[in-house]
Amino acid sequence: MKCLCIMLIVMYHIDHEFFNYLAPNLNNALQAFRLPMYYFISGIFFKHYAGFGDFTRRKVNNILVPFVFFVVMAYAMRLLEYLVRLAVGADAIDISLSHLFEPFYMRYWEMSAPLWFLLSLFWVNIIFYALRSLIKPVWGVIVATVLISLGGYWLGTHKIVLPLMLDTSLMALPYFVLGWGLNRLGALNRNRWDRWGIVALALVAVPLYLLSESLNLHSLVLPAYWKLYILPFAAIVALFWACKPLHHIPVLCHYGRYSLIILGTHPLLFLPIRSWFILRGGMEPGITLTLLVFVLTMLLEWPVIWLLKTYAPRFTAQKPFFDAGWKILYR
Repeated sequence: MKCLCIMLIVMYHIDHEFFNYLAPNLNNALQAFRLPMYYFISGIFFKHYAGFGDFTRRKVNNILVPFVFFVVMAYAMRLLEYLVRLAVGADAIDISLSHLFEPFYMRYWEMSAPLWFLLSLFWVNIIFYALRSLIKPVWGVIVATVLISLGGYWLGTHKIVLPLMLDTSLMALPYFVLGWGLNRLGALNRNRWDRWGIVALALVAVPLYLLSESLNLHSLVLPAYWKLYILPFAAIVALFWACKPLHHIPVLCHYGRYSLIILGTHPLLFLPIRSWFILRGGMEPGITLTLLVFVLTMLLEWPVIWLLKTYAPRFTAQKPFFDAGWKILYR
């Protein structure tokens, strides 16, 4: 599931119109679950651990440390581009030290736009932990989640933004809770109903395609409230159900396992590749260019994953950065 989602995200970032080349409303249909699925998967694996301090430390290790690392990496790549252009006498690009801090207070950071999601995912985890600690009955958690999402939806429809993606996190909370709830119901366990998942996915696909509208939590492009949740919930559950009986494919599982690294690095790969094919190769945006850039990007991700998990494991959530006493681990 994670592999499918990260591949759809990479394709979308390469060309926002790619899926609409294939079918008029396909991009809207995929947007309904493409990003919400990540919140859902995180909710499936929610644990209290040894208390709020330990929980927060783990989320800092697994989300915030990679966020900062990928911000610095993107900035370093832009600085390198600036120096190369300066050396060869090409047109200069705008860069200053202030750009390094923009992801912490700006909603859109053009050096690596997808990194906003990590901030949002961190807050969703913290909000749900607080919610679950304060409210014990499951029905109470559900009611509180609906109220919180309504508050986030009101902010979003009025274009009121909160710092550090908090407004987006309020709206994303129900996707996380869906994953947590299904795990409580034992949905991860194999059962005789698993073989019907593909049928459920086929049944959901039609209304999903016909009824989906543009949905972008980051840009606050929001459909009606029920379309923000009912359609994505149906698509997520059906896709989860359909994927359960599938055998693991090693290459795809590898991409899924290291999807965090792909999320943080794919803009640094596809942007120069796409620019080269357009400016030097004379190619026009379209299906052929997108598929070509996608394949090359995913192939390059393989050595990038190896390099980062080997030489920067504590910065990419492969090993903890802080230990139980919040001491930095160097080895």
